[in-house]
Amino acid sequence: MPETSSPKFSKLLWLLLMIAAMTIYILVISRLIDAFFAGHIILELIGYLIAGIIWIFPAKSIMFKINSTNIPGNK
Repeated sequence: MPETSSPKFSKLLWLLLMIAAMTIYILVISRLIDAFFAGHIILELIGYLIAGIIWIFPAKSIMFKINSTNIPGNK
């Protein structure tokens, strides 16, 4: 039987993917908010609050994927 990757290695890869995705998200969102709302503190604050809520949904699915207990061969 071929050996699949261990759960620890798989979790590490998902965490690295999440860190990379979050870094890119933060850079893109901060540039967009700065470009659209430069000089308007209240609009920037609202933009950052909305962006701070939006990232939760993709992060939630990644965290569920990381913490899943699906082990090949077990049902």
